[in-house]
Amino acid sequence: MKIYYAFLFISFCTVVNAQIVKVEGEFVEAKDSVEITFNKSVDLDNKNYWMNADKTLIKNNKFSREFNFSTSGTITINNSAYTPKTELIVDKDSKIKILFKKDSGVFKVGFEGTNALGLQELNSSAMFRYKTLMPIITEFFNESASVSQFFEKISTFQLQTIKKFDLLYQEHKISESFYSIVRKETELALLFVINDKVRALKEDTDLINQSKWPDKDLNEIIVQADKMYNAFDKKYNECNGAHRVVVIEQKCYNISKGILEQKFKNELGLWKKELDYYSYAPSDSQELMITNNINFLGFEKSNCSFEKFKKIFPKSPYLSVLKKLDDEFNRSQLAPYTLMHYSSASDDVAVISTTKYEGIKDLIAKNFPNKAVFVDLWATYCAPCKAEFSYSEELRDFLETKNIVMLYVSVDSREFNQKWQHDISQFKLSGNHYFATYEELDSLKKLLDEKVVAIPRYLLFNQKGELVLKNTEKPSTGKKLYSQITRELQ
Repeated sequence: MKIYYAFLFISFCTVVNAQIVKVEGEFVEAKDSVEITFNKSVDLDNKNYWMNADKTLIKNNKFSREFNFSTSGTITINNSAYTPKTELIVDKDSKIKILFKKDSGVFKVGFEGTNALGLQELNSSAMFRYKTLMPIITEFFNESASVSQFFEKISTFQLQTIKKFDLLYQEHKISESFYSIVRKETELALLFVINDKVRALKEDTDLINQSKWPDKDLNEIIVQADKMYNAFDKKYNECNGAHRVVVIEQKCYNISKGILEQKFKNELGLWKKELDYYSYAPSDSQELMITNNINFLGFEKSNCSFEKFKKIFPKSPYLSVLKKLDDEFNRSQLAPYTLMHYSSASDDVAVISTTKYEGIKDLIAKNFPNKAVFVDLWATYCAPCKAEFSYSEELRDFLETKNIVMLYVSVDSREFNQKWQHDISQFKLSGNHYFATYEELDSLKKLLDEKVVAIPRYLLFNQKGELVLKNTEKPSTGKKLYSQITRELQ
């Protein structure tokens, strides 16, 4: 059993009108070159949120990064092999130490320093995790006999959560700005899950048949929630940008369905027909929404080119990061079914073929004859897939010693080829890559004799092109996987 310890220090000092936020991590046992990514603003203003806005690498069991802020705000440390998703509320002159423990694959996180108890509660409370909050809200729906009773339960739960932060604030254990932001984060969390649950009760056939709630009462719940927590309110600008985006989108949808009232639209020409209801949002909210779409889906899928965005938002703080994405796209527009070799050392791509093969076995037979091949099935939307990329360098080193080919196979939709290329470069996935598209899943179901093929998934083919392991251990298991491969190829 291995236990990983990491100490994360965050220190703040004021320079001119900005805060310099320095993030330093120290690990007892961590692999070099593992990437730590951060979601934050693209500039000094917290409201201009961007996923994966910055990153750093672990080296010699340490990492370090500095950020600039002009106001209090939030930073998210994303999942990695050594860090769980961790939410930080950044405050002036803070010094924070975070202890990460990973025991048998489970993280435990502890905090010391400024606002430590507040950060501990923020990252452990059921309020701030969808998977723990949704069952609570579902229970409120099941137990309530009326709209008023439902909101009594919501208010009681909210007060119970806030009471813990009230006490910390009264005892001067959290700052005023921390206290202010965490109260607003509580509102966004409740608003998102209430809206999500109501929509499921209104549109999910199975839930509709089981629900005791008439449609008019569900609509009233949305109206009351909107009165309590208005997603368009600028007071939420200092909150986590991802949390803001989802509730803004929900409000636009509810307006489009006639549940919430708003007669006018802010027509900017951003949205394709099926998303035109996003035009109900204020202009600055639409800017946040479209940049979030572009970051996640790419320009083409978002129906917004860089030139179009720049014309609509000529002074946008997002222009520099979007220009970088646009340049990456223009450098290499690879078609679906591209088989290529990527080198992280030079960040270069060598195209091998653009053939649509009959399946993975056909691809291997025609391109890697007499070679054993290890296949990594993944997609750009798959967070667990990306978590395993932290172990890719060690895996490649092992495979090279055994003369085994490394082949990454993407099962993304074909319009995600831009995001596919971006992720390959971002995660430094040296090796062979095939953009098979989601169509490959039908072939895989036949090959694996399974009705559903979940990812991440790892396959091993021997030198004869035969599938000898249809579900290997994950790269994160290290020697366990290497021993499994060695045994099968003897």
